[in-house]
Amino acid sequence: MSESQDFKPNTYYIEVIGAGISEVDGLFVPSLAPAQKSESGTMSSLGYWNGKMAWDRADGKSERSPALSYSNSYKSWRICRLDGHLAYHLDCDDDLPPADREWAVYKMGVAPAPKIVIHESDPREA
Repeated sequence: MSESQDFKPNTYYIEVIGAGISEVDGLFVPSLAPAQKSESGTMSSLGYWNGKMAWDRADGKSERSPALSYSNSYKSWRICRLDGHLAYHLDCDDDLPPADREWAVYKMGVAPAPKIVIHESDPREA
């Protein structure tokens, strides 16, 4: 992915529900993280990380931005704890984080893994 690649705007909102670490639960909004290079060498862009859409916590409390994103190196969607350590993951190459499959507990996570709900617009405005 190059810095100049055009992506459609990320307009999805993600709800994380039922995590073994309750601090992980909450609303995630399209990422506003500044452009930077990932571990795999891919340059991010507004609302995207490693060429896929990415999300920040709506409450802004996470040490990691984006807090829900895709890893090219591991071919995995990941959700972090507030301190930025990865807590949950789902290995796949889907365009969006899967809402129809079971997530797994990662090294710094606690069972049960959460479920996610994808919203096409901000559910706070419903």
